[in-house]
Amino acid sequence: MKSIMHNKKDRTCYLCMMLHGDDSMKEVLQEHHVFRGNANREMSERYGLKVYLCLNHHLTSTEAVHRNRKVEILLWKEGKRAFQKKYPDIDFMKIFGRSYLTDEDGPRQQACGKQAGAAGVQRIDGIQAMDERWEQ
Repeated sequence: MKSIMHNKKDRTCYLCMMLHGDDSMKEVLQEHHVFRGNANREMSERYGLKVYLCLNHHLTSTEAVHRNRKVEILLWKEGKRAFQKKYPDIDFMKIFGRSYLTDEDGPRQQACGKQAGAAGVQRIDGIQAMDERWEQ
């Protein structure tokens, strides 16, 4: 199914736009299913919960969703919001098994309040964003 979160034809990186306000066209984009695991990936596909990411934000940089738990959680929250908006009559919890949002998550929180962390690791929302195993 086509994404309900991001238009592939725009050739933009969802995280470049969200984290840095960069809406420039990218030559290479990779599809990312917001919810991982075999069953959740299938449900992400079924309900259009996928975004398009540049290589840096998908796999290689400290802000890459596959290397950065904070960014992954940010996409989970955005995915749930998009699902609730598009499918208000479907119970998200029955499909994905958990909420992904907390009471503090009301309106979208800005994720680009970056500060340099230890050893140059990027920090997002004041939390060290990169798992130690990726620094090796």
